[in-house]
Amino acid sequence: MSWLTSLSGPAILALCVGGAVAYALVVILVAARVFPHDRREGIGVTAAAYMTVLGSLFAILTGFLINSEYGTLRQSQNLVAVEMAAASQLAYGSAGLPPVDAALVQAALVRELDAVARREWPHLARTPALPSPAADEVSALSQSVILFGSRSYAPPGAADAMQGALGTMNEARRQRIVVATQVLPAPLFALSVVTGAVLILGAVLVALRSGPRFALVAAGIVLVVGLDLAAILAISAPFDGPFAVSTVPILQVADELRAGGYAPWVAAS
Repeated sequence: MSWLTSLSGPAILALCVGGAVAYALVVILVAARVFPHDRREGIGVTAAAYMTVLGSLFAILTGFLINSEYGTLRQSQNLVAVEMAAASQLAYGSAGLPPVDAALVQAALVRELDAVARREWPHLARTPALPSPAADEVSALSQSVILFGSRSYAPPGAADAMQGALGTMNEARRQRIVVATQVLPAPLFALSVVTGAVLILGAVLVALRSGPRFALVAAGIVLVVGLDLAAILAISAPFDGPFAVSTVPILQVADELRAGGYAPWVAAS
């Protein structure tokens, strides 16, 4: 499923909606040849009887998947927000250290943020189950916080703030990595596709029975099926899809650190 969810938004939309329309056209051509006019009445009545059940099943399946995948996307965005809030707190806490120590801690934080945004993000999109390429920078930041925060001249308040923020950062990052390993349930999506296909088949058979007056309704059903499937795929890859979680907040914090926004002696100058 990863190759599907990693497609661009227009590609997913074209694949799902175009596939639904193409399938409907094939069904129309085949049904028009297989079922003569004198048999369409009975077949149309039977198809109409199943339309409500099929529509309800398709709505339940796609609604569940959309709600579940959108929840995963929002969770990923919230974890990034928590992680960056903790990074800001760590930077503010480090400002209470002597200038040299604070500069070293903030430099380690900048390296960690850059590694997360530029190396870990592509890694989460491709192979999230493997060790992160930003592990060295994460470890170096932890060592810097422990080293400088444990020195005798370090203010207790600054040390406690840095260590608390570091713990929050690491916890949010770990949860983010776990979320990245979650994938779209293939059986449920396949069942949604099959249900949608059968729903389109029923709509076409009813349209053949009812004539042009039902054709617009059948076209609407085809469009809804394609759009629902496209929506599921579009939001199912928080780190490698059309609605991927942005790295902008991470890079913004890193740029603020480089500009001296968390170093009072730099900001004052």
